[in-house]
Amino acid sequence: MLTAGEFYADAFSAQSLFGFRMIVAWISVLILLWCVGLSALIWRANTKGFENKFMSILLFCEGIKASFLLSSGILYIRRYEGLQDILWHWTIDVFFTAHIIAMILYLCIPMYYRLNRLSFMHRPFFKKHAWYVAPILGVLIWLLIRTIPEFNVDNATWVICEDGAEKAELDIWFGEHQPWMDDVVDDLGPCTATFETTMSDQPSGLWLIVLGSPVVSLVALLFIRSSIKSHLEGDNPDISKSLTSRSLYIGFLGKVIGLLFWLGLTLFIFFLHGGQVTFIEEVVWRYGDPDFSDRIKYFLWTFGFAVTPVAIAFECMMFVHATLKDTVFGIDNNLRKTFRTAVFTGIGLVAFVIGSEAMESLIGYGMAGGVMVGVALLIIRKPILGLLDTISSKFIPSSHTMEELAYLEAYATAMEDQIITEEERKLLTTVASAYGLNDKIIRQLEQEYNEGLVTDASIKKNSNITEIVPQSDNGS
Repeated sequence: MLTAGEFYADAFSAQSLFGFRMIVAWISVLILLWCVGLSALIWRANTKGFENKFMSILLFCEGIKASFLLSSGILYIRRYEGLQDILWHWTIDVFFTAHIIAMILYLCIPMYYRLNRLSFMHRPFFKKHAWYVAPILGVLIWLLIRTIPEFNVDNATWVICEDGAEKAELDIWFGEHQPWMDDVVDDLGPCTATFETTMSDQPSGLWLIVLGSPVVSLVALLFIRSSIKSHLEGDNPDISKSLTSRSLYIGFLGKVIGLLFWLGLTLFIFFLHGGQVTFIEEVVWRYGDPDFSDRIKYFLWTFGFAVTPVAIAFECMMFVHATLKDTVFGIDNNLRKTFRTAVFTGIGLVAFVIGSEAMESLIGYGMAGGVMVGVALLIIRKPILGLLDTISSKFIPSSHTMEELAYLEAYATAMEDQIITEEERKLLTTVASAYGLNDKIIRQLEQEYNEGLVTDASIKKNSNITEIVPQSDNGS
């Protein structure tokens, strides 16, 4: 059996495109974690907002859809078959359930963003329940269809080659021996390298789900486009901010373009190969006796796995942008705090390990180095966090409403002498009351200004107080 070192050495060999597939797998996992983190952040930003819950669930499913190669990046060898038995459920059950849930959520978009022709769906009752009914329905659908032959992977085998052997051997992972497995062994021919990989059934129903997902995404794109168009024409006053829907549209558009590119790439490989391409052909392209055409097909096939995660990452980024610009005040600050905490923790962990290893080599007691590093980081904690705040503000710009910007401008004027007098505080309180800002928001805004996260230049650039007209309680 291959060891972990041999597995990763093979993954980064020239035969395996110098780790291209492995890198894609690891990046996919990072995108999954990023999407899950953003999903949790959006949920926490407004736990009572149905739009937030809808977007949070959708982001979570999109992250899972980006992680199809998760198992192949984590010790995908017979020695760790027990681990792969667990990860297999992620690759099949979790992955395709997420696809189904996402498609249902896409069709629920008219419930949260009004369309004239589907205005009957834009009701508070649907908004209140659709965000959790969709996941329940998606799970039930998968449980009902997973045992149907067209959707069930019944048979899988390990393909084992020892360098110099006449042909590869088969070790059934689950299910039974199938004739197509012998055909692949014949196509591989004599073993020219030592490797272990797997092959499994390729049910048409699973391909249907994967190919159906971009189609439903395209329908969702049309939903968003129609909502924006009707809003611009004055027929859809329910959208509070057109920028929100525009951001969603850009996110969907970027994803659809990515998926269309993937479909085009798959079609090109189909014509280049002269027939249907599955993961079984990948085994032959990678480990057989490939010619130049086979290597090109293997590269394009592997490159296709990178397109979807990147497209989903862009979509999630625009989802967050849309949420920032809509109802979730303060989520950008939460992002900064999460960013600086994660980076500071990462720096501390790496520094602790390096310090421990260095002291272990010098005096034979590594913990001393870790303690010294920890104390040093505590001493310089504030300067480091300040630097991280500055960096994060460049990547995650602040997003405020016009009312908040108006208060910031008033506060900046009062702070010109670095002192807030009693009269100035009364005036600021009056301004906050006129614009409907509560004490929590006021403290947040003032803290941002005092910490340098908001500058006078950015306030003047983004605000226009003359256009802001505070409304009285009766809306006049």
